[in-house]
Amino acid sequence: MQLLIFSGHTMVQQSAAALATAVHAARRGQRVLIASTGPNHLIGPLLGQNLTTHPMELEPNLSAVEIGPLDEIGNRWEQIRPSLRSGLAARLRDIGSDEIPCFPGIDAVSALLVAARTIQGGQFDLLVVDGPAPDTLVRAMALSDTMRWLLRLVFGLDRGPGRSRTSQETAIIPMALIPPSTTAPLQDLRAEFEEHRARLNASTGARVRLVATPEELHLPPIRNDLMSLGLYGTAIDKVIVPADASEVGADLRHTFSPEAGPYRPALHFGPLPTSPADRDTWALRGAALYRDGDIGTPTPFPAVGERELRLGIPFLDAKALDIAIANEEVVIRIGQLRRHLLLPGLSEGGRLRARVEGESLRLWVE
Repeated sequence: MQLLIFSGHTMVQQSAAALATAVHAARRGQRVLIASTGPNHLIGPLLGQNLTTHPMELEPNLSAVEIGPLDEIGNRWEQIRPSLRSGLAARLRDIGSDEIPCFPGIDAVSALLVAARTIQGGQFDLLVVDGPAPDTLVRAMALSDTMRWLLRLVFGLDRGPGRSRTSQETAIIPMALIPPSTTAPLQDLRAEFEEHRARLNASTGARVRLVATPEELHLPPIRNDLMSLGLYGTAIDKVIVPADASEVGADLRHTFSPEAGPYRPALHFGPLPTSPADRDTWALRGAALYRDGDIGTPTPFPAVGERELRLGIPFLDAKALDIAIANEEVVIRIGQLRRHLLLPGLSEGGRLRARVEGESLRLWVE
């Protein structure tokens, strides 16, 4: 199943692009589920249809669902609670699903929960997600780093059953004082966050499409969005501009093209009305947006070896890049962005190597 996430800073245009894409793909024979993330659902109003948190079949090959982040996370929490049986973890059982807060990135995490369930169901060829905003998406992808950092700081745990000497010596509450049953559920939760992020990795074929106005292309946020998502291993295959190509200068069109950098997405121009309409009209809008062609579901990027990582980061400035090793993790910082990585071999004394090749960052352990 292909995962396609639409994101942007102008919500109604983003939702219109997602809806036109989904209906167009369904009319061309793909089995499509379009999922609207909260709290502001626009897919239903744009269709003139009342959607619910359960997938609703709109026509053959096309279904739609509204994701309730708190309900989705709450349901997942109720599945986890029974495993919290002893020690400190048992106290977490008292936390009800109605107490879970709206943490940063909750929209994206709930969308990925739906994606996981959709993949397992095998009923759809394409999942089109409307939202969340780029910064929310990046925060969700950083949750696994935060969870791993917390477990290492408090209990001295690295990923999996890892108990490296460095982590154990600096732990606030060493694992020697706590039974594994206490931390196992927390490790499972961390692993689940990492699985969700892995679903957005470029090697899986998942793609993000940004929707931007001609005016937004001149401003820093769009380039920062591309760089941020690239840092976390997500590929952006198109920037959809709901305008005519003549409204954007040739220099700017070149800046956002694979010719300027192999990981830069091409600008995709096309008409995109945002007024509510029926499905036939949205199908026509999708055909016009894609010039009656395929929506372009890409093949996965080839995966690299276990001890190596390659990131394609559009608009990467090597001078703004800082790479360090802290507590056996690789820490990559670009401006106010920071990503923590675990590369096998570092804890056994391997040497970290890094190389910037244009807008590609290669990390490996010797």
